[in-house]
Amino acid sequence: MKIILIMTILLSALNVQALTKQTFVERLRTTHPFFNQQMLFSKIKLIEKRATRANEDWVVAIKSLYKNENDATNASLSTTYERLDTTSIGISTTKKNINTGSDITIKHTWKDKSKGVNNTKNEFSIDYTYPLLRNKDGINDRLNFDIAQIYINQNALQRLETEEDFILGKLSRFIDLAYAQEQQLINEHRLLLAEKELVLAKKKYAASVIKKVDVLLQQDAYQTANQKLLQAQQDLVIVRHEIAITLDLDLDKVISSIDLYKTYSPNEIILKEYLLKNSRVLKINNLLQKILKRRLRSFKNESKAELDLNLGISSAGENVNYSKSLSNQSTTWKAGLSLSYPIGGIKADSDIEKTNIELESSVQFKREQLLNIYIQAKTLKKKIQLLKKILQSNQAQIKIAKARTIEEKQRYNNGNGQASFVINAQNNEQVVRLRYAQVAKNYQKSVLEFQATIDHLVR
Repeated sequence: MKIILIMTILLSALNVQALTKQTFVERLRTTHPFFNQQMLFSKIKLIEKRATRANEDWVVAIKSLYKNENDATNASLSTTYERLDTTSIGISTTKKNINTGSDITIKHTWKDKSKGVNNTKNEFSIDYTYPLLRNKDGINDRLNFDIAQIYINQNALQRLETEEDFILGKLSRFIDLAYAQEQQLINEHRLLLAEKELVLAKKKYAASVIKKVDVLLQQDAYQTANQKLLQAQQDLVIVRHEIAITLDLDLDKVISSIDLYKTYSPNEIILKEYLLKNSRVLKINNLLQKILKRRLRSFKNESKAELDLNLGISSAGENVNYSKSLSNQSTTWKAGLSLSYPIGGIKADSDIEKTNIELESSVQFKREQLLNIYIQAKTLKKKIQLLKKILQSNQAQIKIAKARTIEEKQRYNNGNGQASFVINAQNNEQVVRLRYAQVAKNYQKSVLEFQATIDHLVR
């Protein structure tokens, strides 16, 4: 089009590379702190996931005890001393395996008595516990870890959704920039035409061909055109400054190369089925349901009895001192089962019931989300189709307005018309062009909104 040709000449003169939609988004991603913030949120989720494995840490414990016993009356027949001092130190380390739910404890205890024959005792032991019902295969120990991984997947989708909304808003302003450029060019064209007509009118008046009122009408048309151009320049400067600051660019580099009048041809899809399968919002809801189902598995498991297999082996020795007690060791092993069960199960039943309700609520909310997204996408698609038809009508109007201007100009030059008719025709042509640009702006924004709704704007 003529407008695009003028823009090309202008950019060549300024030696400036105009911004495409792609370069605009790329620049936005690299300069705006919003995207760094989103990246930091993702890092937090990874750290939170790592923190859920804290129950796998080796836990080291040290326990010391000093005990003093006095038998002042010598009442105990087994007591051969009046005072006994006992010192003991125990060191243990425990490790849990969240994949099996088991835990192992390694312990060493040293005990020293102030009286007695074998007054020093050393014991080494290893105890292993394996759950057979509650927490079998570590289902409860892994709960936070499994949910943290789902949260990471959910955050990845939510991050795309948030970034898409942000980019949509900024691209909308980029469309406003393209419209402001177009508006200025249309108003510049009208001012040049008004100036040309004013110069011609003054020459005709000097030659006594037209009356003074015709000159005044042309002067008024010129001032009106100049005021509209100044307003258009103001609109353009405001949006250029806003985008220049947003993208951290020099003002002279903020020029849009978007073709406002380029139409969009969406792929033929069955909209509702496509959204149900591909919508990020619905996928986020699916992950929420996955979290609830994972919790439900743990709550059902926690309602079971706690039945554990306990295995242990120990080596203990007593002698007159520490070193001799180490060389005089005897080994013991043990195996057993432990069972406990809370009668009533109020907490477990409440958790299960609550989670089932939350799960059903999430299912219903997903249905509501699908309806809302489908309505939005369907109406936007229809809006785009109607705006496209309006653009075609605008093109026809422009041709009519041009023809009317030519006709009124010929009638006026032949002495069969009035200057006001020519000015009205020229103003009408300008209005029609501006209306065409306005509809084109709304069309491009609607296309962006539609692409965002079906998650095609950011992938």
